[in-house]
Amino acid sequence: MSPDEGRPTKWGIILLLTLTIFSSLIVGGLGAPLLEPMKADLRLTDLQIGLLAGLASLVPTLLLSLPLAWLVDHGTRVRILAAIITLGAGGTIGMAFVTDFSTLFLTKLIGGLGGVIGFPLLISLLSDVSAPARRGRAMLVISIGAWAGIGAAFAIGGTLFGYLQKHPGSGLLGLAAWREVYLIVGLCALALVGPLLFLKEPPRYEVQRANPSVRESMLALWHRRRFLGPLLVAQLTGGLAEGAAGIWMGAVLIRQYGLSPGDFGVWVGGVIVASGLLGSIIGGFASDAGRKLKMRGGILLPALIATALSIPAGAFSIMPTVTGFAWMLFALLTGGTIVGLVSNAAIALLIPNEERALTLAGMGMITKLAMAGIVPTALGWVASNSEGRFGLGQSIAVLGVVTGIVSTIGFWFAMRAAPQEIAQDSDAMMIPADG
Repeated sequence: MSPDEGRPTKWGIILLLTLTIFSSLIVGGLGAPLLEPMKADLRLTDLQIGLLAGLASLVPTLLLSLPLAWLVDHGTRVRILAAIITLGAGGTIGMAFVTDFSTLFLTKLIGGLGGVIGFPLLISLLSDVSAPARRGRAMLVISIGAWAGIGAAFAIGGTLFGYLQKHPGSGLLGLAAWREVYLIVGLCALALVGPLLFLKEPPRYEVQRANPSVRESMLALWHRRRFLGPLLVAQLTGGLAEGAAGIWMGAVLIRQYGLSPGDFGVWVGGVIVASGLLGSIIGGFASDAGRKLKMRGGILLPALIATALSIPAGAFSIMPTVTGFAWMLFALLTGGTIVGLVSNAAIALLIPNEERALTLAGMGMITKLAMAGIVPTALGWVASNSEGRFGLGQSIAVLGVVTGIVSTIGFWFAMRAAPQEIAQDSDAMMIPADG
């Protein structure tokens, strides 16, 4: 047994990391329920809203993803975590005082800096406080916190806004209701920084090379291209169906089934959160089981199976009934959650510590850029080929099924090229934490 197998899993730290991502996603998700009142108050145009959604997150990603990931792989991660939570909370508080599009855009940029590196940072920390045999289940807890945060953002933002709107002056500073929501939630998020300041940097396990140069790390990633390339293709293409669902499901329900947003808003939200929770549970246990298989890349087998089984669910948009639509959408999103968790667990086990955040950030940056180019083009094709009542649904179904097949093939090639688990490498080292 590898020495790493016997080290304890620090569930207390994992729960604190879970609370961190829960809080961060509440902060990041406030824009959805508060978009319309904010737009009216600041007199924003649809173009400006689009710039906020795109450039405000894309620019920091392009400029800072890789440098910050390098810092995560070689610096004191708990201090970086406290810094990005402070920035996120500060940006959220700042939203209460924006006066026009320029100040809004700048505030969004500042608040969004944490999102550039937050996920790779959490995975890097989690990997060093969980034994390899329980890493999937540790990621399960983090994933549940993430999905709970996504659901809570809309619930908290909408409920708090409704209360403050009905009770003017009941907020902290007597601001407009949407501004008070940002202020209150931002202050609550800032309170989380306190416990993080007492968190000690854990030792780094599963290290193959101490203090490699930037060039050495980039070359190491290039040498793993036969594994990382197919894995990236699998994740990209698999995400297209879910991206199409997220953007077009409302339009399909209105055009094809004759529903209004009030008819489907609650149950669609329930489907999204429930699929995230179930997919997290299945993915966590399945990834831990997959790594025990006596086959190359066994940890990715659950992702391959989930993707293959989800291919029919890509046709959710042509179901004859709303009930069928809901169940197929649930299956598609559950499969996507399983795939995402298993893929990240694989990187956390098969990529050495000193390159882990860099790998995750690099793949995330490529995915974001590709989605910015591929998704609009693909959905433009969908829209241009959607004739008649069922045209949009049929086009989405074709896109979902084809990308599901490509994603399955990608996972098969990634399994064939998967490297040995780092914890099983007799030359892998443990580097004590500084101080």
